[in-house]
Amino acid sequence: MFKEKENIGFKGGFNLLDTYPLRFCNIVERVSSDGIPEVFQFRFPEQKIQHVIMNLCPTEPWALPNWIILEHKADAFLNKLKEIKARYFPEAKCYIAISKKEYEPVSAVKDYARNAEWMEVFWLNAKYPQDDPVMLSKIVLDLEISFGQDTTTQGVLILDAQTVSAIYENCILGNKVNSRFIALSGTGLKENEIVNVQLGTSLEKLLQNKIKESGKYRVFVNGPLHGREITDLSQKVDWSINNIVVLEDMDQKVMFPMFKPDELVLTTNMLGELRRCVYCNFCDDICPVDLESFICPSKLELLQIIKECKALDKQT
Repeated sequence: MFKEKENIGFKGGFNLLDTYPLRFCNIVERVSSDGIPEVFQFRFPEQKIQHVIMNLCPTEPWALPNWIILEHKADAFLNKLKEIKARYFPEAKCYIAISKKEYEPVSAVKDYARNAEWMEVFWLNAKYPQDDPVMLSKIVLDLEISFGQDTTTQGVLILDAQTVSAIYENCILGNKVNSRFIALSGTGLKENEIVNVQLGTSLEKLLQNKIKESGKYRVFVNGPLHGREITDLSQKVDWSINNIVVLEDMDQKVMFPMFKPDELVLTTNMLGELRRCVYCNFCDDICPVDLESFICPSKLELLQIIKECKALDKQT
């Protein structure tokens, strides 16, 4: 079954992929660990899983592209998913959330779905933050889940393509999985590339000789929007890391970013905020009087401010 969903997200969402298109080097570099590589292990949820959502709808330009895992063989990948479902989640309904712009896999998934009663396909506009667990749960299941909540507590398991492949290799075929693909990108790097890195490798080794020599930079794991900043590069790569973004730290905005449509022009700095702006320029785009909005509302720690104000009120 095929379903089409459009304009779902916060106020319709925002198309980051069109605004900041990224090109990755086609050569996949392999990076080995200094010691014995760690091994992938999948922790099956204790709760009964009623719904399995396969997320094939990346909404951020720095996300790992689907073609890395699918390898232009969507049928073979879906057969793996079918076997995983049959063996470990036999009573669960399976849903495929896929970007409308993924023309080749969309066509393959559509053909596959005609004879697959066990799955339902949702054809989505890849607008940020469509692929967030909260949004996918709402779009696919009309289920309200709080941000940060573990979806498995509601009987919902959300998987990405690379994890599905690893589960199949490790749990069904019995092979050891000790490496994963990671997308590296950002204005602080010499080039955007995909690496196949062994688990347990330090970020310092992974980024060695890849960062531009001049200027300051900041490192974000899983993106600058809802990822986290890493200051200790001795941290090791584990299965939770999907991408790494290295941004230049500048004291002014990139001028006329629209003239560089083929580059990710995000940079970072602190301009009166409690958290640093990543210079996405969204506030400039929507400002009704064309002002330079130096304080990004999305970066203000409103919850903390409200708590502090309530505490002051109780003291008076």
